[in-house]
Amino acid sequence: MQCSSRMGEKKLMSLVLVLAAMTLVIMYLNISENSKATHRVIDLEEDQSELDQSELDQSQQLYIVGDMPPTPAVVKRDVGHYLCILHTNVVYIYAPEADSGILHCIMTRFGFLKDLFVTLPVNKRDSTNNRGYDDVRSTQYLRPSGVTASHRVYREETINVFTQPARYDKEIMSKMFPEDTRYISMLRLPIHRFAADFIYSRLDKHFNTTAEAESPKKYLDDPEYWESQKTTSHCTRNCMSAVLGFPLDGAMNTRDTQAAMDVIKQLDSDFALVLIYEYLDQSLVLLKRYMCWGVTDIMHYVGTTLLPRKETLARLSTEDHIRNFRRVNSMDYLVYDYFNKTLWRKIEAEGPGFHKEVKNFQNIQKEVAKYCRAAVGNWTSANHTVIAASDWNKKFDFTRGMCYQFGRDRREWESLLKERYFSSKRRRPRGSKLPIINV
Repeated sequence: MQCSSRMGEKKLMSLVLVLAAMTLVIMYLNISENSKATHRVIDLEEDQSELDQSELDQSQQLYIVGDMPPTPAVVKRDVGHYLCILHTNVVYIYAPEADSGILHCIMTRFGFLKDLFVTLPVNKRDSTNNRGYDDVRSTQYLRPSGVTASHRVYREETINVFTQPARYDKEIMSKMFPEDTRYISMLRLPIHRFAADFIYSRLDKHFNTTAEAESPKKYLDDPEYWESQKTTSHCTRNCMSAVLGFPLDGAMNTRDTQAAMDVIKQLDSDFALVLIYEYLDQSLVLLKRYMCWGVTDIMHYVGTTLLPRKETLARLSTEDHIRNFRRVNSMDYLVYDYFNKTLWRKIEAEGPGFHKEVKNFQNIQKEVAKYCRAAVGNWTSANHTVIAASDWNKKFDFTRGMCYQFGRDRREWESLLKERYFSSKRRRPRGSKLPIINV
């Protein structure tokens, strides 16, 4: 009797497992079939037929066939035999000079080439000059219903990609963006972020004293004094934590470490990934894995900027300067240290193959940079270079036209988006001058 009962239980358990497996297969097939019916995503590593136009067209015009932007779907990525969830809804929260515009351009380019809806400010101001500390309001940003180009069709009211300067506000943003949106940010060593912002924003012009703080070093010698002389509302204290939703300019009691840690842990829960500038390549490969993107989705140019050189940053990072700066930026250091450790825990969890993928990504970046330096503006050179297959990417061609796409800056992407949303017909956007590429 007991034996029969056990056999019955085993049969029932087997039936449950079979039904569960069949349900998963049906769900996967439905998702895949639905995604094929509503969109086709151009993958630069695989769909080279989309780019086989004239060289001029390759460099200037990349439109997606289909009338709807993609929704997250189960896809097979790269040459690995695994399934992952493609994430196309993303919000990027950034602090000025914490990434030098790299992530902004990566996210915007991803949305543009995939024909996702990348939002823009409703008003006509140049959003690239906004410093990123304004409270966010849904009425500030364009929605698909505001697009006037008749040939552009987007899913109703869905903002897929958000890269505009704004403070993180969970309550408001959860209502603005789809439920499956992934929140991303990037942090930089606070003293280096400040030095870069000091130079880029010309902060030496905003101190009410006859003695100019002509360099970041002068400020770092006595930050409390210079803060008392500041005549600008531009953030100079705890700026990264302010963008992430902490009270501005040290309003939170800096001694209340536990309250600060509670906020940080909530951010850790809210954000899919917080990248670290000092480990950019590792961060981007981790982003690729978390979002189920391809290697071309995370590639970028490193151009010349107004930011301090590495040797300059090293001179600023003396023990005295760091101690002085920590006194007025304790929250930023707390946030940075926490997410720096979190990043490496996530990298460790990816396994030993992760570091090999980072090396492969770096090699591709160097190869592409070398090719683009030779190919752009030189029509006697090869019109493409072949990127070899690896354990993390299929073999693909990188064309001269793609060099132009990867060289666009924030203003150029915003101009292209405006033309896409408001032009009555598809006009080829103007070319862009590539920055000097460092490898």
